[in-house]
Amino acid sequence: MAIDSAPSSRTAAIVVVYRLGSALDPALASLARSVAITLVVDNAEQGHDSLPGLVAAHGATLLKAGNRGALAGAYNQALVHLRQHHGKTIEQVVFLDDDSDPTVLSRFLADAAVIECLRSATTAAVAPAYRDRATGMRGKYIELGRFRLHYLSRHFSELRPVAFVINSMSVWRMPALERIGPFNEGLAIDHVDTEYCLRARRCGLLVHVHGGYEFDHSIGQRRRFRFLGREMQAGGHAPARRYLIGRNTAWLARTWLLREPAFAFLCCTRLAYELVGILMAEDRAGAKLMALLRGALVGLFMPRMR
Repeated sequence: MAIDSAPSSRTAAIVVVYRLGSALDPALASLARSVAITLVVDNAEQGHDSLPGLVAAHGATLLKAGNRGALAGAYNQALVHLRQHHGKTIEQVVFLDDDSDPTVLSRFLADAAVIECLRSATTAAVAPAYRDRATGMRGKYIELGRFRLHYLSRHFSELRPVAFVINSMSVWRMPALERIGPFNEGLAIDHVDTEYCLRARRCGLLVHVHGGYEFDHSIGQRRRFRFLGREMQAGGHAPARRYLIGRNTAWLARTWLLREPAFAFLCCTRLAYELVGILMAEDRAGAKLMALLRGALVGLFMPRMR
């Protein structure tokens, strides 16, 4: 159900582009119809020569970040720009990767339950559910207590509070972003969104997913496989990314162990999940396993990640 006070006129989109692909053009066209401002961040080290013309054709604004601080740095630079140039008019920010399909965003922002959620001072963010392009599997969300966690069914149709959302297609309230602070550039890419949701939780803010809406998104090069009768997804990441995943996961588990012991347990299960996926469904298994384990050891002993 939609109502007239849809927040699209008060919403900005931040699109981070690292590898320029064919999906960006239709995505920018869709965003031009869905939000008031689209800010495209060119995050390639050398930049993309064709990007300025493409961005201008859709009435968007281009920033060049040069991968300083990786994905987290691109978010931070874009947020600084929005505060400086649109701080009085923008109330929500939706983050997008360049391989996410935003065509559902307009209907999502116009949904009465989403509007009501974004009006609440206790809301940090609200997002549609994501479906992986490669496997066709919908993302799985969890509810997190200090000493327990509960996996939701992959398929639900209502608006629900969850522990974590991926950043792509998540709509964040500007007051919440101000309260939580900058994204952690030490994490670079992996678990940037996880850590940010944890900090939102520490501030007493909630993140939500509306299962009645979903969007296509790519995370790595996922592959489906079955293990002990369960259907799973292997990430397909190269060894360098497996190192970051291991490092960041172990660092988060150690850092949040006392405050969020159930989350620390979740991190351990995620590392085991990565290990099983590599063994069951991926090539270059030896190199990927070594990178994952090396990263986990570094993360366990790294004092800070800033």
